Amino acid sequence: MKALMKQKRLKYIVTMAILLATLPNISNRGQVPADSLGSYLRMAAENNPGVRADLLAYKAALQQLPQAGAYPDPTLDMGFYLDPMAIVGGKQVAEFKVMQMFPWFGTKRAARTEAAHRAQMAYEKFRVGRDALYLEVYTQWYKLCALRQQLSNSQENRSLLTELEQLATRRFSAAKTGMSVVLRVQMEEAEVENILESRRSQIAAETVKFNTLLNRPVNMPVAVPDSLQAVHYLFDEAATRARIESQNPTLGRLQQEELASDARQKLARKQGLPMLGIGLQYMLNKKIDDPMLGMGNMNGRDMVMPMVSVTLPLYRHKYKAQLRQSQLQSEASHAQYDNTRNALEAQLYATKQRLDDAARQVALYRKQAALARSTYEVMVQEFVAGTTTLTDVIGVQRQLLDYRLKEAEAIADYNTQVASIRSLASFGEIKN
Repeated sequence: MKALMKQKRLKYIVTMAILLATLPNISNRGQVPADSLGSYLRMAAENNPGVRADLLAYKAALQQLPQAGAYPDPTLDMGFYLDPMAIVGGKQVAEFKVMQMFPWFGTKRAARTEAAHRAQMAYEKFRVGRDALYLEVYTQWYKLCALRQQLSNSQENRSLLTELEQLATRRFSAAKTGMSVVLRVQMEEAEVENILESRRSQIAAETVKFNTLLNRPVNMPVAVPDSLQAVHYLFDEAATRARIESQNPTLGRLQQEELASDARQKLARKQGLPMLGIGLQYMLNKKIDDPMLGMGNMNGRDMVMPMVSVTLPLYRHKYKAQLRQSQLQSEASHAQYDNTRNALEAQLYATKQRLDDAARQVALYRKQAALARSTYEVMVQEFVAGTTTLTDVIGVQRQLLDYRLKEAEAIADYNTQVASIRSLASFGEIKN
């Protein structure tokens, strides 16, 4: 009864783990809008075939638990005499033997422990794939947001050029400038139209890539915000390192691999001990006509004989090799854990450096865009007054557009670096 209750509890825990594992850890736990980053993350976790394959592999690994804890199948031997053999007490017609072997005490527990750690390794592998998918979704999402922001900036730039063309046309009508000025503005407008078409083409291509991550039709529209904002993030070195140590799935898989090797060592020791068997032999007899062999009332009586069996593990070299193999695998897993932890720590600081660079670039381009906007407005007034040339105005206008485009790229890069740090710590709370 206790074993049955334990199995039920394990099944409940496993079921809840599977359900929770498929959902991203986002800040809003309530209703998620249908076209939001949170909904796209959930959709990717549910539909992406790569993540689904890892989840099915984990479920398959769980099926090893009841196999590892099972007793060996009993054996049944049956023999029949075509011509019953005369023995003392009758004629032997048939013989039946049934035998059940029992592993040494603790062998099944060690096998179940190893299988549990192997299944947990499969779960950690699932988490690695899921977090990698989340990072791809975040990266692709921010790329789409940056392209949409750049498209909006280019459209605003086209509006500025339209206003500038109107000013140039009025000056031409007043004979204050030549037609070449109007044509120059129209050339810039054609260049901006080309940029707009390029941005639309890029958005279409990146939308296809985003939809493939969600395993849905590539022509499905993707809703992104009208403006791209940097996520609010405060880097806490100690907390991030501690979370990587405790939550990173790659480290978790190596920990489980080491624990599985330790359990395998115990199993190897147990398998090197004798197995005990309990059985029963049943002899089917019939009466014999010879009174000398009939033995009175024993004539034709069936016989039952209890049996005990013990295996003799004399060939120790294979058990010693299994034990040594498990010890070496445990040491290898521990060394790989240390190496991976060091690599993740180096990756964390490299990502933090890129995050700081992106933050500085965002501040720089934002300041430059504001100055370029003010300069442009002043130079437009000077162009109307005839104290500056159209070339100077267009040069500043180009700088304004360039700063805005670079600002959008820097914000997307900043948000992507934040997602990368969160990915190292297995995606904590991310506010968007």
